[in-house]
Amino acid sequence: MTTEIEEKSSALVRLIDWMIEKGQADVDQYVAKLRSQNQGISNDDLAKKIVRRKSAKNGLVGAATGVGGLITLPVTVPTDLVASWRIQIFMAISIAHVYGHNIKTTDIKTDIYLILAGDSAKEALKRVGIEVAKGATKKAVNKYITREVMVQIWKIIPQKIITKAGEKSLTTFMKMVPIVGAPVGYIFDWSAAQVVGRNAINYYSGGD
Repeated sequence: MTTEIEEKSSALVRLIDWMIEKGQADVDQYVAKLRSQNQGISNDDLAKKIVRRKSAKNGLVGAATGVGGLITLPVTVPTDLVASWRIQIFMAISIAHVYGHNIKTTDIKTDIYLILAGDSAKEALKRVGIEVAKGATKKAVNKYITREVMVQIWKIIPQKIITKAGEKSLTTFMKMVPIVGAPVGYIFDWSAAQVVGRNAINYYSGGD
């Protein structure tokens, strides 16, 4: 029998695959528009601007916000959680683009897993024999992680991301409580996106 964690892990994997397949054109357009509106901006500052914008959007995400039938996911996965993941994944891919990476030049799937996992990524990497002193970075991944290790990461990390998202259930309940729930939900979702955004910037701008 499929557990709730397995169902959510599967949903996350399918959402990431779908966004990698369908989302690159939207990312290209989004980043190009921001660059045109902010002439001469550095990669770091542009990435931070993306994090601020997407964090605010993530904070406003609600149960009615979703993927609009574009991809079918289990009904047991909260719609607001899926919507939040979608914003965070788009943000990560956008930041990858800012630093010169895209689906054609990098294994973006592994990148997204490591970015969403955050500190949990270090533990997952250790399980497959990779030690990182601080957080994982793109340069370190390119240097030390083989294709075989990547496949192992794909199996391990989704459940760690789901475990982190367990706090979401409390927030989802709080959103049902008028006045009190809305601010709590906003702060949680905004903070979650801020963390993912910082992870993405450190991942793509960091060294070995």
